[in-house]
Amino acid sequence: MVNTSYEEILEMVVSELTERGIKEQQEESAEIKAMLKGQAELSVMARECLAKLDAGIRHTLVRYYEQAEAIADAQIHHLYIQGAKDCVRLLKSLGVI
Repeated sequence: MVNTSYEEILEMVVSELTERGIKEQQEESAEIKAMLKGQAELSVMARECLAKLDAGIRHTLVRYYEQAEAIADAQIHHLYIQGAKDCVRLLKSLGVI
């Protein structure tokens, strides 16, 4: 039970820090802002295209994009944790900790 609580807390912390990092990047990077604007415009066009498709095809594409987003989220989470581990390993090798 203790491990579950620890894992839940870790998940919440990583999620919060990841969201903060993404928000900071969006606020500080003109390139990211431009890409997000372009994505928003494409999102409108994609929804219009999806509305014209057969329901089965539309459902398949929506599932595909939802799955792709879930995979990207999982990868971001993994990379955040791996970055923290790498940082600790580096600090240990430098004798800082």
